[in-house]
Parts: sequence; structure tokens; C-alpha cells
Amino acid sequence: MRADNGQAELDNGSVLNVADAALVGHDPDLALQISQAVLNRNPHDLQALYHEGAAYYATGRCEDAIAAYQLALHYDPTSSEAETGLGRCLLKRNAIEAQNAFTAAITDDPTNAAAYNDLGIALDLRGAYASATAPYEQALKLAPGTSATEVNLGLSLALSGDAEDALEYLGPLAISAQASPRIREDYALALLAAGRTAEAREALAVDIAPDKLDQAMASFQAVLTAAAPASGSAALAPLPSGPATAFAQPTITLPATCQAAPAVAASSFIAPIRQAALFY
Repeated sequence: MRADNGQAELDNGSVLNVADAALVGHDPDLALQISQAVLNRNPHDLQALYHEGAAYYATGRCEDAIAAYQLALHYDPTSSEAETGLGRCLLKRNAIEAQNAFTAAITDDPTNAAAYNDLGIALDLRGAYASATAPYEQALKLAPGTSATEVNLGLSLALSGDAEDALEYLGPLAISAQASPRIREDYALALLAAGRTAEAREALAVDIAPDKLDQAMASFQAVLTAAAPASGSAALAPLPSGPATAFAQPTITLPATCQAAPAVAASSFIAPIRQAALFY
């Protein structure tokens, strides 16, 4: 019987590898079908629940994603992966609850680089830009060279008044092969924060029409002005250390659908600016 169970786990793992590939290939519907097929055979399969939650999240069905992650936490109350998934569902609706979920995730697994990155995003969404830099830095220690985290860290540094350090992260990314309008916008914001106005305008001109540049520059300056008071505020609670503590799962009511955080087009002048750096 044990051998059969072991073979079943191996088979489930192989099948879920296909679900992983489907998620990477932007086919969440296939990932959902695969994960649910595994759950039909074994409703307690944590990996299948994680995949089901990720697939639901990718299709914008956050209430279903939360249900999957909460069920996983019922089976394993210290599941860092489920806590991370739950926090991502909460990010656009309740940044404080999302912060609590990510804090629980890194308490339960201090090597969870993704949860550190997402904790930084939650702090940024609360306007705590200076506090957000520490989790981003820890994420990069655990997963060096992760460009998404570097972008997030660079933007937080710019918004917290540390423009020169921000440029160290954003400058190389803005001229790399993977540069995107979002990254160039973040780079332009850091340049503007550093007082390099002409260079900021030049960076924006790559993606924004000439007749929109003045409006874009004014919008960027407004973002920096609005961020300035928050950068001087007291830091939020420090990152956890020591034994894991229980995470009180939130009770929330969600709309029928919820889309993953969208990329913000250059023409929108990144308002709110943090949405331009929500990478997963």
C-alpha cells in the first residue's frame, strides 16, 4: 500500500509539472484542469491545491483562489506557499491583510524569496517606501539577480528619497535587452528624483509621444511630491524573527472576478505608480 501511495505521489508530481509549464506558458485554464484532476483523486494534495490557487489567481478568480489557499492552510497551517498565494490575492484589496499574510509566509519559511518581494509590494501600497526596501533586499539575497525584485527595490528607493541608489538598480535594467516601458518609466522617475530632469525626459520620450511629455513629467513630479511625506514617516513593524506564529486568515468578501494587477501603459503616466512594478 505504501508503495502504491509513493507511486501515486510521483505520478501526481509529474502531472503537476505539466501544470507548472501551463502557468509559465500563460495557459491557466489548462493548469486548472490538471490540478483539479489531481484533487479529484486526492483532495488533500497540497501541491495540487497550490496549483489550483495559482491558476484561479491567473484567471482573475480571486475568491476561488483564496478558497484553495485557505483549504491548504487547513491541512497545513504553516504553509508558506499558501500564505504567499493568499497574500497575493489580497494585495489590491487590503494591503494590511496582505502584509500579514506575507509576514506569516516568511516566518514559516525564511527562505521564501517571493514572499519577501511581495511583502515589499504590500508595504509600498501602504506608502511605506522606506520600510519596503529591507524585504526587497532580503529577497535579492535569497534570489540574486531577480530583475523583478530589482525593479521594485529601485522604485522604492526613488520614492523614499534615495535616488542615487535607485539608479544603480534601474539604470542597467533600463538599457538591457529586457527593458520595457514600465522599467523605463521607473528609471525616469528615479532620474527626476535625482534632479536629472533632461535625462528623465529623454527616457520617457522612448515610449511617450512628444505632445504628452510635459503631462508625463508633471505626473511624475506629482508622484514624487506625494511620496515625500511618507518617506519621512516612522517605519512599520520590523520583519519577524524567531519561531513561527499563527496567521489569522482574513474574512473578506470579494467581487465575482478580480484581475491580476495589470501592467500600466506608458500613456497612463503610472498612476498609481506602484502598480507599474507588480511583478510575479
